[in-house]
Order: sequence, then C-alpha cells, then structure tokens
Amino acid sequence: MESSNSDNNKSEKLSMSQIRNKLRGYETKRWQQSRGKYLEFDINTTNKFKKYYVDIASINPDGEDGMGIDQLEEPFISLGLAYNREEVSDLIRSVDDDGSNRIEFDEFLRIIHNKSKKKAKGNEKITNFFKSLAHDNISNESDLRHFSFKTIMGILRRSNLLKAFLAEDKKEKEEGEKVLKAFSTMLEKK
Repeated sequence: MESSNSDNNKSEKLSMSQIRNKLRGYETKRWQQSRGKYLEFDINTTNKFKKYYVDIASINPDGEDGMGIDQLEEPFISLGLAYNREEVSDLIRSVDDDGSNRIEFDEFLRIIHNKSKKKAKGNEKITNFFKSLAHDNISNESDLRHFSFKTIMGILRRSNLLKAFLAEDKKEKEEGEKVLKAFSTMLEKK
C-alpha cells in the first residue's frame, strides 16, 4: 500500500505539460523506430564511440563542445580527406546538423550510422572516415584498435606521406605527393 502511495506522489509531481512532453517523446521514439530512424546503442558501443570522440576532441582542445576545424584540420589533411583548411570546413559543414560548425557527439553517432540529417554529396569522405574509425577498420595494413586516436593518426599520416616517396603505383604516388604538399602547406601556415 505504501509503494502505491509513493507512486502517486511521484506522478503528482509531474505537471500535465511534463506528462505531455514525455508522451510526445515516447511517440516520437516509437515512430522513429518503426521507420529505422531511431539511434539506440548498448552501453559498450556508446562507450567505445565516446572514447574515439573524446580522443579526437582532445587533439587541440579549445574549450568548446564538439570537434571543430582546429581538431580536424591536421588529421583530415594528413589522411587525404581534404587538402586545405577550407575543404576541412566544408566537410564539417556537410555533416553538421545544427549549424555550429562543430561535430558534437550526437552528430558523430549519426554519422557512424548513416543517420545524419544532412545528406550532402561530398560528405561520404568524412562519413566513411568516422565509420571506419568507430568500427576498428581504419587501416588495412595494421590492427590499430588498441591505440589512441592520436597514435593512429600518426601511423596513418606517416604511411600517407611515405607514399609520395615509396609508392610503386603511379596513382598512389600522386595521391601521396598531393597529401605531402597539402600537409606541408598547412604546417607552414601554423
């Protein structure tokens, strides 16, 4: 009897507006689930993705929420996803759902699961990069899943830059040279 009295007190504490909002939230979730649009992750998956997100955001912390151009310029250029600061900015805007010019954690999760609200042509590069990172498939050459993002980027950057000098395939060598030139230009500007 006492527990039902306690339950009544809890429900009395919610205003009608709060109850309506909760019901609206449940309805929205059900509608999204029925159309395959609701993102829900188990705690282990969320924690794994959060680890990568925090690693990326800590590269060059500026005190703001999310990852901006300062955190993503070097990795994106050294991986050949972009070749200058403006292209990095364009990539960020292509997946930035709220217009903040930053990629927050919820946007990061939507990118990984192809649920980004922005379906722009050209954002495949950033989507594929984050999906590969989150699914431990960032390199075909090495098993990098136990390393931090910063270490992974160092390994991949070195690999991409060496292609400019050592690649036997002409297309790979040209891509390596392009990445080397873009990376050098970025470093000169800093």
